[in-house]
Amino acid sequence: MNADVPYNLMSAAIDSTSDGVIISDAENRIIYVNRAFTEVTGYSPEEAIGQTPSILKSGLQDEQFYQEMWQELLSVGHWQGNIWNRRRNGEIYLEYITITADYDRDGNVNHYIGVFSDIHDLRETKGRLQQITNYDSLTELPNRTQVYSQLKQISSDVARDKKLVAVVLFDLDDFKSLNDHYGHAVGDQLLTVIAQRLKKVARNKDLVGRLGGDEFILILRDLHNMDEIDQMATRILDTIATPCNINGNQHHITASMGVTILPFDNADSDTLLRHADQAMYMAKEHGRNRYHLFDTEKDQRIQTRRQLLNRLAFALSHDELVLYYQPKVNLRTGEVVGVEALLRWMHPEDGMLLPGQYLPHAEHSDLIIGIGEWVIQQAISQAVAWHRSGLNITVSVNIAARQLLRPDFVDILQEILQEQPLLPRGCLEIEILESAALEDTEHVQKVIKECSKLGVSFSLDDFGTGFASLSYLRDIPADILKIDRSFVSNILDNTDDMTLIEGIIGLGTAFQRVVVAEGVETAEQGVLLMRLGCDIAQGYCIARPMPADDLLGWVEDYQPDPQWALWADTHWEMSDFPLLVAQYDHIKWVRRVLLHVDGASLQLSHAELSDHRLCRFGHWYYGHGLSRYGHVEKFIELEQIHTSVHLVGKEIVSLCSKGKKTDAKRKCEELLHLKDQIIEKLTALQHCVANQAETQ
Repeated sequence: MNADVPYNLMSAAIDSTSDGVIISDAENRIIYVNRAFTEVTGYSPEEAIGQTPSILKSGLQDEQFYQEMWQELLSVGHWQGNIWNRRRNGEIYLEYITITADYDRDGNVNHYIGVFSDIHDLRETKGRLQQITNYDSLTELPNRTQVYSQLKQISSDVARDKKLVAVVLFDLDDFKSLNDHYGHAVGDQLLTVIAQRLKKVARNKDLVGRLGGDEFILILRDLHNMDEIDQMATRILDTIATPCNINGNQHHITASMGVTILPFDNADSDTLLRHADQAMYMAKEHGRNRYHLFDTEKDQRIQTRRQLLNRLAFALSHDELVLYYQPKVNLRTGEVVGVEALLRWMHPEDGMLLPGQYLPHAEHSDLIIGIGEWVIQQAISQAVAWHRSGLNITVSVNIAARQLLRPDFVDILQEILQEQPLLPRGCLEIEILESAALEDTEHVQKVIKECSKLGVSFSLDDFGTGFASLSYLRDIPADILKIDRSFVSNILDNTDDMTLIEGIIGLGTAFQRVVVAEGVETAEQGVLLMRLGCDIAQGYCIARPMPADDLLGWVEDYQPDPQWALWADTHWEMSDFPLLVAQYDHIKWVRRVLLHVDGASLQLSHAELSDHRLCRFGHWYYGHGLSRYGHVEKFIELEQIHTSVHLVGKEIVSLCSKGKKTDAKRKCEELLHLKDQIIEKLTALQHCVANQAETQ
């Protein structure tokens, strides 16, 4: 002991500590114990002193344990560890003890000093703490913390086990009303009953937990198929719905349940619970007392859409969006009358993206409004720039229904126009879908009238695809009707589409609307549109959409198709319409042979390829053409050339079948030369017909 500290003070200090202290002599006879020793062991100082510590042995450690303990104590002078001992009353307890050897000047052991703590109570406390931490106090089910831990482990095991795991989350329908009416004591009893029922329904491998309030969870493991999941979910719902008798009252309660399935839903624990929760609320919306499966594919689409919208918003704010412009021309005069502004996304990784790849995802988001306003601003600025360069054309922009139907649409448009005072009046045209105008006809009517005062015109895009009626055309004062490209593309092949277009043009004329055809891809389509009364068109046979910087040069170099000029001032009869179709059919036949050389399947029957009388051009030539133009020299000259076309075409296909692609491609030059001769003769024949029409 420290010589500077009085013995009685040192003894008092040792007695006051909560750790037990035991001191023995060199022979290991106890010479001192403190108060904590007596409290833990039950032995008084009088009973302990003179004894060896073996009076505390429980018999749970064998002799080898003590031999190893003494060997370490004597070799290093120190030992510590856990020992199971026995109290005076026979009770077993666990203590953690540190034993230190005290040596004299010669290195001989004077005393052994042991300091120990009773950790039996500590372990019990730890166990109670673990119970509180991981289990619900009311139902004794695993709580949210324990469920999270188990779910994390289960998720990692799913890929290995290759079986289904269902995460089933539910709460009790109208439980709050029951709680408010009968009191929380009854509510707690009901929750306890439900917990006991769930334990009986669940298998040993399943986990049943309570997340809080009236919200429970089951994790059903090792399921083989969706039928088994359906059976388990139905059984749980039926079990919950069984009436509960509490304090003499029958309580009927049901549950709304959400289920998500691993590994189909390959998410982390938080997300799995969120998905099950979403499905649970869907069950409530569909009538309660049922379960709803989480739709992972739908959720993936939602997540993808959200990511796309975020990326699109970034593109808008970082100048990744640009406008391309597609010209509109007057087929009859050859004049370029306007352009349509078309959005393009210059994605840094994916290249140029067309609107159909992203705009549909934004249509029900306010982002579409921001994009729409940006498009209007950019298009107006470009129109002003072209105006300064001497190009005065109308620029049309497309806007979404969400933007059009905003109460402040006209006010915002007016602000944009005021920022560009040099824009000539009438140079901005707004295109709206027919379906958008139908959503709120009264509002759209008001918007068009107010915009008309600002010098802004409107066109109905994709006309004919919606449900427009005569009263609708009367009430929506749009200046322009745009015929949808789906009708134009088949105008030469489908008489129903031609009749429909003729009807749209007739409506436009009756209601004094300008009619524009979009998607014009061949000269023959343009001729027929003129004949039907539609002079304004846009499409690939005129020009593809182009950057703003390319438009001036394109306008300067633009040459309309000669067929349009030929028929521009001629009011030819519809009985000459097959002549246009014949030229179109011939070009299509040749194109199919050329595509076959490049690897495509041959879209011609054996008869259409081999017999010049059985292709569509041949049907016309030896039918309607012969009866109407059989006396015309240019028509007669077509037969020999057309016969040669089929001979060469058949030879090309034969070379391809033999793997002689090089020879086939060389032969294609001859086929193209013959095609040009056919077109030349047909053009001459059309001139004859046109001249006859003028003289009549």
